[in-house]
Amino acid sequence: MSTGKHSSISKLIQALVSILGLVLLLVWMQGGFTAKVQPGTAHAAGKNEPVHGPTVTVMSKEIHETLLWPGTVTARTVTQIAPKVPARILAIYVNTGDTIKTGQLVARLDPNELGSRVTQARSSLMAAEAQATKTGSDLRRTQSLFDQEAATQQSLEAAQAAAHMAQAQVAEARASIEVAQTLLAETELHSPFEGTVLRRNQEPGDMAMPGMPVLTVQSGQRLRVEAAIPTSCAGDLHVGDLLNARIADKTYPVKVEEITPAADPKTSTFLVKAGLENANVAKPGVFVWLEQNCGSRKTLLIPASAVSRSGQLESVQLVLEGSLRLRHIRTGKLRDGWAEVLSGLKEGDVVLAGANP
Repeated sequence: MSTGKHSSISKLIQALVSILGLVLLLVWMQGGFTAKVQPGTAHAAGKNEPVHGPTVTVMSKEIHETLLWPGTVTARTVTQIAPKVPARILAIYVNTGDTIKTGQLVARLDPNELGSRVTQARSSLMAAEAQATKTGSDLRRTQSLFDQEAATQQSLEAAQAAAHMAQAQVAEARASIEVAQTLLAETELHSPFEGTVLRRNQEPGDMAMPGMPVLTVQSGQRLRVEAAIPTSCAGDLHVGDLLNARIADKTYPVKVEEITPAADPKTSTFLVKAGLENANVAKPGVFVWLEQNCGSRKTLLIPASAVSRSGQLESVQLVLEGSLRLRHIRTGKLRDGWAEVLSGLKEGDVVLAGANP
């Protein structure tokens, strides 16, 4: 029994030693036993070195905050191709994603019923023209008899009315033909501009109705950027303002064209649309960052050239009592050759303008 207890205690001690060793190993791997240099701590660079080279004073400046809002490149012109007459769809010649040209035939409807209307209208015209010919002859004969005093004024007026009515029926029949031919032409659907097919709303065999889109297409010639901007920053924007749009690794100027008059109650954002003049830089649907200056704050600035980097450490040569001393700092964003100082320096400090190698 005693031997078993000693064996259990020994195993427990071994397990604890193993766990402790593992913990120490992890701490060592994380650098727990390495002394850390806090930003702002001044260290002598060997001996106190005299100042050689230009210096700059750390200054505080009010800067604008540049914020990025996710957005999408969209087409300014999106239209739906719909028929003006009811007819069954015989064929659709394009698919989603296809590029189409101005005037290109994209779909065809069944022309049979409308073709019959054209035939009927032509038949009506022939009948009206025959009636007009007859009434015209009657009018000439009655006029001759009236001139010979062999027909009454009433007979002449009746012949004239019949002739005028027949001519009106001819004009009406001709107009009916034009209308029927125009409707027959509407069985062919053409693209109104050069662009891309967004979707096929219907398929061959479906019954197309006036106002119901068969295809949705977008123009690739005129683009814009759309982004939802929080109410806290959207209030600073106005139509006509210039912003920047980041697409891939490049920046392009855009002009605000439209701001929705009401915020989305679910997201508390306003939809902002800005025109992208260069249509060759992206395709509709591409992701974009919309840059906006919103708000301002004070920060410390020094030339970016004054900062020396060694791994994750950043430092400057601080001028103290006429000599240079190494000062570890932490920087933020770079702005036109200037670096924000987050810690390690204060306003009025003097540093060497160019970091020593």
